[in-house]
Amino acid sequence: MVQEIITAHLEGLGKGVITAAEARRLGCGSTVLRTLVRKKVLLRAARGVYVSAKLWNPPRDHPARASSFALQEHRHLLRLDALLRNYGPTVAASHQSAVLVWGLPTQSASLGRVHLVHTTGGRKARRHDTFTIHTCELDDVLTRHQGRPVVSAALAVIGQAITVGVRQGVAAMDAAIVAGHTTEAEVAAMLERMRHTPRLGLARRAAGLADGLAESPGESSLRLVLIELGISFVAQHWIHTESGQHYRVDFYLPDLGVVLEYDGQVKYDAAHGGRTDRHGLAESRGTSGRSALLKEKAREDDLRLDGFGVGRVTAADLSAQRVARIIATARRQVQPRALRRQAEPPPWASRG
Repeated sequence: MVQEIITAHLEGLGKGVITAAEARRLGCGSTVLRTLVRKKVLLRAARGVYVSAKLWNPPRDHPARASSFALQEHRHLLRLDALLRNYGPTVAASHQSAVLVWGLPTQSASLGRVHLVHTTGGRKARRHDTFTIHTCELDDVLTRHQGRPVVSAALAVIGQAITVGVRQGVAAMDAAIVAGHTTEAEVAAMLERMRHTPRLGLARRAAGLADGLAESPGESSLRLVLIELGISFVAQHWIHTESGQHYRVDFYLPDLGVVLEYDGQVKYDAAHGGRTDRHGLAESRGTSGRSALLKEKAREDDLRLDGFGVGRVTAADLSAQRVARIIATARRQVQPRALRRQAEPPPWASRG
């Protein structure tokens, strides 16, 4: 009977989480909780708070099983929810945890630790086995997103750069700007407010490299590689081919006549709630992989016929040496008319 009471709470109002205080109100003491942990009904997330073992290890058809990263993200957010429930209004999500709450990209290596921040001043930072509670003396930086208390997106992406590094900071900043969660101006203003923060130089560098145009973390990384190579480029460049088609390419290298496309990304598209196709139009979630592949090939063929060299870059190619090799190969296809082409967006893309 006790197990049924706990299970009902987890699957109902508890949303997969139960605190020791909630268990006591249901008539279940610490001995019962320890028994349920031993029976693998519950997992201890932190002192005084537990999560559903069933939710922690979802079935194979659950979206969290789509990839190892998806499972890490799922478990991180579940542990975050447990800690938010346990500490109540005294904490909010911060750093990489806040980045996940905002739906922004991060790296799997950073998901092992949950990050929280005190919601009031005068508290000390605390580091525990699996989570850290930071301090924050800034006003007006706390909000809610999808039901969770969280620091602002501008502060979250700055924290990402400080703790994980410039490349991940750029990816998070690009994604946040594309999604409309923050702006370049808001990030710059937050950096100024945080000017005495240790390691802020990493975040300043990331902000200087972010442009809010990249539609995936891979595109953000490719842009950084092009900067490292010292190659002039234009991101999200519209090309009007002789066949009458308009294509928006990820990167155009005007001095070389080369188009670079980052392959394999999931596009950020807050307006459509899904991904966009290579023409900048909303793509149906039901579009088949074969149809998309044929569309990509036709697009590349048309660009090559118009004199452009086309190179495709994947996640495995994101190093200066490999990107330089791809560009060199694409240059062999280039005809003079592909050099220094001005952007020619379609009429609908030029409006308002």
